[in-house]
Amino acid sequence: MALPIHTGRLIVREVTMADLDELAPIYAHPEVLWWEPAPFTRAQTTEWLTRTIARYRDEGMGEYAVLLRTSAELIGVCGPVYREIAGERLPELGWDLARERWGHGYATEAARAVLPHAAALGLERVYSLIDPANGRSQGVARRLGMTVERRVVWDGRPHDLWALELP
Repeated sequence: MALPIHTGRLIVREVTMADLDELAPIYAHPEVLWWEPAPFTRAQTTEWLTRTIARYRDEGMGEYAVLLRTSAELIGVCGPVYREIAGERLPELGWDLARERWGHGYATEAARAVLPHAAALGLERVYSLIDPANGRSQGVARRLGMTVERRVVWDGRPHDLWALELP
């Protein structure tokens, strides 16, 4: 499945540097990137965009912009990236949404839309690193059909490693 992906309420597409103005306030909110030492500055969000765009070229995938279909407002990102997890290089499916967009099913809808795209890229399985206290992300993972495979230490903290076989 090629990008962009259209769902009932969302558009999922590659990020561009033009997304900086909409993405910077999302990543500046302390609850969105709660695991980071501090919310991202505009410069850190610029670096993140640069790395993500390079991932598209180097790895063929990355986190994608998630926009509302009705307004084209960028509300977050969702997609697979390769991460070193417990000594393995695994495709981790992640999602970060604007705080005011939590609780509306957008993360689940975006992630569900990305799964066939990930399979078309040749991925047979995706993983999600989820802090054991993060009930919201656990709910998204469950709705996607993911299950906890094992506990791992990532970025110095315990995480549950959720997994899903792709068709």
